Amino acid sequence: MKEFLDWSIDRLNQAGIHFPQMEAEVLLAGALKLSREEIYRRPELPLTETEKTILYNFIDRRVKREPIAYILKSKEFWSLDFKITPDVLIPRPETENLVENLLLLISKNPEQLPLRLLEIGTGSGAIAVVAAIEIPNCRITATDYFLEPLVVARINAEKHGVLDNINFVQSNVFSDLPIVLYDFIISNPPYIQTSQLPNLMTDVINFEPESSLDGGSDGLIFYKRIIPEALAYLKKGGVVVLEIGETQAKAVTSLFYKEGEYEEIKVIQDYSGYDRVVSARKKIYG
Repeated sequence: MKEFLDWSIDRLNQAGIHFPQMEAEVLLAGALKLSREEIYRRPELPLTETEKTILYNFIDRRVKREPIAYILKSKEFWSLDFKITPDVLIPRPETENLVENLLLLISKNPEQLPLRLLEIGTGSGAIAVVAAIEIPNCRITATDYFLEPLVVARINAEKHGVLDNINFVQSNVFSDLPIVLYDFIISNPPYIQTSQLPNLMTDVINFEPESSLDGGSDGLIFYKRIIPEALAYLKKGGVVVLEIGETQAKAVTSLFYKEGEYEEIKVIQDYSGYDRVVSARKKIYG
């Protein structure tokens, strides 16, 4: 096994992969269903021909810049393992800030429990699943425009034992939803400007679904829908929590102010200090 690991590291290094040793370890461990530590504890473990074929395939795909999450069909988020397919955007660590701020807002108003939560654009279902696990007595509706992500999201909800807590609905933002009043509406919408898509890393633009990335000419197309339309689906005092691109705080907060029906409009930074989340509360009076 050590010989194959060394070959993999060298192959990835020659291909210009930034962290060849780490990625070779992850791919080898994933293929063999071992931990990365076990690889080094059992360096003389022989590989079967089938295992070698799988591993050669994995390394070849990564050399072509296919993301590891798609190769291994899984990604960790919130210390949980999620099934991932090319039909869904790969969950990012910075999106955990979205969940953290949702939980913080709820913890400040514990009398609201039980509550209703709507997620727009669920993708893999990672946000909805974590919310279902972390928030007691929460009833969640999770939507996506495409059927394929909803299939993946349902699998992840079942895997983590929260399928009964989440209602998955195919909908174009709010278009196919009945008017139900929610305590929270949360979303990580596509926010990359269309003109900037070609500048994304090959790993992203050549493999991840463009529909999950493209935010229109100004990157704001979904915010311009979600922010005004959410008012019809929010209880008075209900909160919208949105992930944003690091340069979009001013534009997104302006959209909230423009409606005149939101208050407590806040921008929250991620752990790198970049603007990452905007939240706003529907006015109780006025």
